[in-house]
Amino acid sequence: MIKIDIRKRANVGADDNSLFISFPYNAKIVDVVRSFPIKFWNASAKEWELPFSKLGEFVSKVSTEEIEINASEYISLEKKEAKMPKGFSFKTKPFEHQIDGFNYGLNHDRWLLADEQGLGKTKQVIDICVAKKLQYGVKHCLIICGVNGLKYNWMNEIQIHSNESGYIIGTRGNKIGSNKDKLADLTNGNGSNSYFWITNIESIRDEEINAKISELCKSGDIGVIAVDEIHKCKNPQSQQGKALLQLQSKCRIAMTGTPVMNQPLDLYVILKWLGYESHAFYSFRKHYCEMGGYGGYEIVGYKNLDELTARLDEIMLRRLKKDVLDLPDKLYIEEFVELSAKQLQIYKEVTADIQSNLDQIKKASNPLAELIRLRQATGYTGILSSAVQESAKLDRMEELVEEAVENGKKVVIFSNWTQMTTPILDRLQKKYYCVAITGELNAEARETAKNEFQNNPKCKVIVGTTGAMGTGLTLTAGTVEIFLDEPWNRANKEQAEDRCHRVGTKENVTIYTIMAKNTIDERIHELVYKKGAMADMLVDGKITANKEEIIDFLLS
Repeated sequence: MIKIDIRKRANVGADDNSLFISFPYNAKIVDVVRSFPIKFWNASAKEWELPFSKLGEFVSKVSTEEIEINASEYISLEKKEAKMPKGFSFKTKPFEHQIDGFNYGLNHDRWLLADEQGLGKTKQVIDICVAKKLQYGVKHCLIICGVNGLKYNWMNEIQIHSNESGYIIGTRGNKIGSNKDKLADLTNGNGSNSYFWITNIESIRDEEINAKISELCKSGDIGVIAVDEIHKCKNPQSQQGKALLQLQSKCRIAMTGTPVMNQPLDLYVILKWLGYESHAFYSFRKHYCEMGGYGGYEIVGYKNLDELTARLDEIMLRRLKKDVLDLPDKLYIEEFVELSAKQLQIYKEVTADIQSNLDQIKKASNPLAELIRLRQATGYTGILSSAVQESAKLDRMEELVEEAVENGKKVVIFSNWTQMTTPILDRLQKKYYCVAITGELNAEARETAKNEFQNNPKCKVIVGTTGAMGTGLTLTAGTVEIFLDEPWNRANKEQAEDRCHRVGTKENVTIYTIMAKNTIDERIHELVYKKGAMADMLVDGKITANKEEIIDFLLS
């Protein structure tokens, strides 16, 4: 006989109740249980736990067996749909897909919003969090920004889309104070009149701040936590990954536009924090990864991905722009330039140096870092040489900017390296009013630069690094984008592209990628966009497997 007890959830599922299933060992029944993407085996109690929502499906799969179902109270098998909380209204009119997202959030307390960049995740979460205040009587909602500069973006969006006030924890005058200031705010109740509290992911690394937030979650003072760009916390061994997992509010919303950016392991922290993964990271990796290579410690492939996809489908809402928005098109143009004689000579010298040390480079922990000088040689020789300062790419960039501005368009220019922004600005500022965003700017300066580009008709160009300007910013005033070099990861480039191509875009966005002919630029473009399996081995600019094959391809 199969015995099914229905009681409060212990480990898995999105319901308040779970199914606790026990039976004399039967291989067929075990296989049925294991077929469910979300399940948990309690060895001490010798029982399986499944989400309550799977009761009908489980019973139908074991219909030939005798089944006994017990529940301590009456439980309806019909899923209760949350109603619009009394007193709630949208301050700004939502798109249809945003209404669907809002309704999804009303019916789920712990979930992943993984809409493609540009669909207005911030507005959806603000509306949902305001509704949770009315739905549960939540006192405070904590927004944790995975990218530091997003704090001011959230403050601005909260003012636009809600009648609630926001407070950046640690605010002192016009600046953000130290961790001591942030702890003081949390301890003394500074900003307590604001429903939305905002902080950055780095602040929760501080043990005292983390402990205080955890205490406020347990007391119910913080009833909702929303983490923006949660993939920045993908490493469960990192300080901020460990810190995030300790914060367990009643309602939790994870946000990312790229939920599986590089590999299935990136999902562990998301699932764990939301409460849908009960195992340790080692067990999770063992279940989804094929190990091999030297010592058996390298990931050489993946397994059980259908199961992982099914688990995600239970807790994730993801929509693509092409499916829900009638946005203007992205127009892609590949621009090829030829290096000048002097620039080509420097490129050849760097190539020769790399070839002479190729064996050591292939053994390096991050061999792609050894190729940075080669990439910079195609961009601007002044980074590598004080005597030769030439760039075919910058020459072409000037022509593209001039053409765009003359046609009444604004331009967004990306490079991977801060060293490139200076020569770009040196050339363009002679003709145009430009602003720049790099990792060297603080959050306030970044916000000022963004607002200047968005709102000042005289500001024609914004220049920035892909790392600093490629996420979290709305740059819809721009309709021409120029990439002087490409990120190793295609998702990172697409995120950068979507600074302009998002809700609010009214014109086609033209995206130029400038590449030096017969150089590593072409190999990178081919690798990232066409070599699917090989490109999957690139993770945040590092190679996870097949190092020699990838290096040989890039230098071919």
